[in-house]
Amino acid sequence: MIKISNAELEVMKIIWKDKAVTSKQIIEQVKKFNGNDNTVRTLIKRLVDKKAVDISEKNGKQYTFVPLIDEEEYKSEVKQKFLKTFFNGSALDFVKFLMDNDEKYYKEICDFLEHYEDLEE
Repeated sequence: MIKISNAELEVMKIIWKDKAVTSKQIIEQVKKFNGNDNTVRTLIKRLVDKKAVDISEKNGKQYTFVPLIDEEEYKSEVKQKFLKTFFNGSALDFVKFLMDNDEKYYKEICDFLEHYEDLEE
């Protein structure tokens, strides 16, 4: 699995959402919450080096980037690693943890289960 930092993940989310996006567009979107141009360019370069994204088009100094890794596959790998690391691979233990330690999550899970039961009927 490719290791992606939190900052790199923010860039990946933009690339996954837009499918093909220029560095200028990425910089504009990242600037909304954090980062300067050079930092964003460095994050993009790291993602290219890690083979998480690739350059699909070059127009002068403007590059268009596309994802090389699928978002859902990446999420699945991260989920599996998280569950294995903290809950011995058990999703049920994770759900129990959420329900035991946070009232908000308890309510969300109960609401989901109610809705799920309604769908089954």
